Amino acid sequence: MKRARTLMWTAVFGAAAVALAAGALFAMRQDRQSEAPADESSAIAFADLGRDLETATLVNAEGERVEWSGLNGQPRAVFFGFTHCPVICPVTIYELTDAVQKLGPQGAALTIDFISVDPDRDTPQVLHDYVTPFGPNIRAFTGAREEIDRVAEAFEVTVRKVDLETGDYTIDHTASVFLVDRNGAVVDAVAYGTPPETLAERLRAIIKS
Repeated sequence: MKRARTLMWTAVFGAAAVALAAGALFAMRQDRQSEAPADESSAIAFADLGRDLETATLVNAEGERVEWSGLNGQPRAVFFGFTHCPVICPVTIYELTDAVQKLGPQGAALTIDFISVDPDRDTPQVLHDYVTPFGPNIRAFTGAREEIDRVAEAFEVTVRKVDLETGDYTIDHTASVFLVDRNGAVVDAVAYGTPPETLAERLRAIIKS
């Protein structure tokens, strides 16, 4: 976690302007998010997300092909991002892993699934090197572009490639964290910037569900 903290603060101070410029994107799903933990009514509100993905196939950080349905069986926090993301992705992963640690033994039941929206650059080895410092609770996935798009669309995640003047590119993407129960149903979504105490409570709720 020490290395993860260094990564997080380097990203924050190095590219804070990017976070501010993209602030509108990070709030695009606020209408479906609340400060309250997930309950039956909120589960109904998210019931249309993450559906019909049983045969979707991704590639994990070990280079193994995995079907989406095979990821079920434990509560999960699903987040879409990319390793070249300057601020939002490392901060979100850090905050999730920190919240999991603060939950103590209970937090060990939760898995964080980081799904890359940049499969051209995010190879399995790149993902392995990126998430390993954050601890054992996080898994990372890449895959064929059409499979990534299929999963992102099922979660109504917006992904937009933005060319930079340097000749490189970045990616604008929805920054919500989707909380998925053991059966693979989305029951809650947490907005970027949610206070740590609220985040921990939302994670605790999905673990107990």
